Amino acid sequence: MAVSYDEKYFQNQLNKSDAKVAFQYGRLLQHIANVSPNARILDAGCGAGPALRYLKQRGYIPFGADLIEYPLMQARQLIPDARLTQCDSDVALPFAANSFDVILLSEVIEHVAAPEFTLRECWRVLRGGGAVALTTPNLWDARRAYYPLLGKVWSGDADATHQTLFNPQTLKAVLRRAGFRDARVRAGFKPLRYLSSRKLNLRAVVPGLPLIGNSLAGVGYK
Repeated sequence: MAVSYDEKYFQNQLNKSDAKVAFQYGRLLQHIANVSPNARILDAGCGAGPALRYLKQRGYIPFGADLIEYPLMQARQLIPDARLTQCDSDVALPFAANSFDVILLSEVIEHVAAPEFTLRECWRVLRGGGAVALTTPNLWDARRAYYPLLGKVWSGDADATHQTLFNPQTLKAVLRRAGFRDARVRAGFKPLRYLSSRKLNLRAVVPGLPLIGNSLAGVGYK
């Protein structure tokens, strides 16, 4: 699968503005209860490191792991002192048990061959009371039904590197099977639309829809 992840694949991450990075990862962390100010946070599948920038700026202790060398090199340029590891989430994570307070899997779980195994590894390396937080495409996304009528391909189906896609029920089930308690999943994590106007000094978002929204966010606790 690694040959599918070329430099072009990571370009959106490199071009993402600080405002969008803060919005994305700030909202994801808001789903987790009681994240301590100096939490050790692993961004598993960190890519070119947009989350690592955000986490460091907010005083967390960030760690990054990714399958591909190229984005890790880009992350190193952005964050010279970043704690980075090249590894495959389809095999055992190269970290000791009880190493992290939080693990982020942003648009990652759909890429792995065995999601339950990957989540069990996350459970192993989390400290007691720690949390995993993830986002992934929603199979119940309304656009998946009507895009073909418009001659478009839904983004979840367009990415050839996707291996497993979830709906709210199946994502919650795999979190529970992996050992996580208090598993919660909601749809519509990504807004329907961003609204902005420099002239009016306006920046707002149109919230995503429940159940049939365009992205899932899931959280589970050890």
